[in-house]
Amino acid sequence: MSKIAIISDVNAGLDYIGYDPDIPVLRSIVNFGDEHYVDGIDIKADEFYQKLKTSAVIPSTSAPTIGEAMALMDRLIDEGYTDVIMYSISYKLSSIGQMVETLIDDYKEKIKIYVVDTKLATYMQGYIAVRAKEMAEAGKSVLEILDYSNYLIDNQHAYFIVDDLNYLVKNGRLSGAAGFVGNLLRIKPVLELTKDGRIVSKLKVKTHKKAVETALNMFFDEVKDAKKVKMMVYHTEREEEAEEYADRLKKECSNAYEVEVHMVTPAVGAHIGCGIIGFGYFILEK
Repeated sequence: MSKIAIISDVNAGLDYIGYDPDIPVLRSIVNFGDEHYVDGIDIKADEFYQKLKTSAVIPSTSAPTIGEAMALMDRLIDEGYTDVIMYSISYKLSSIGQMVETLIDDYKEKIKIYVVDTKLATYMQGYIAVRAKEMAEAGKSVLEILDYSNYLIDNQHAYFIVDDLNYLVKNGRLSGAAGFVGNLLRIKPVLELTKDGRIVSKLKVKTHKKAVETALNMFFDEVKDAKKVKMMVYHTEREEEAEEYADRLKKECSNAYEVEVHMVTPAVGAHIGCGIIGFGYFILEK
């Protein structure tokens, strides 16, 4: 009989959802120059964003190592798991998923490894893993779990607004960034996490407030015909504002099944900075 493990990486924000989903994560390291912190263990989000505000260094991140992934697989084998599904941050943003894929052949006699490119990050990525964990606990098969995961990936979208584009540009996470250089402080672009998992500029707007309203209008337009929608508001150091937008979504969207506010974990925050507001959704029923 199969026993299915669900795993992810720290970018999924599972440390900040208010409970332990019992989903092991591969942890990235956040580097402030010569200072190195394991995300979620050595440094938590509140501490990280306070440090980010005062640091002259734009931090970088180091992905988990293949040794750490192998240690996790060995542990799951010892615990009697026959299958493991890894829910990875977008392959366009990090190579963590591809790294885990390299273990598939080496471990095929001991445990079957499946890697899902969620094409997402933050708790948009984490939500798919949490739903997969619920299905595994309910006795669903690997195929059923993968099918539903792919449905969620095909029926989601996210927009966000950053305060300072320097982080995305410096770390190479913004596709087509050349047009921004030299103009970083004068615009507040609406950024999109595309269906294939890239971060691109959707629209260039002059003020934060106008950029947020623009993103919200696109969000409302995309979900208006759906019957049941999971909605999420993301932030770094904008919790009060995020809660206000969440209340607005609850009031203005009759199809809102759940509206949640989520903090962005340091490994993602290192690339986008403080002052983020983002909106994401999953259409659960069309």
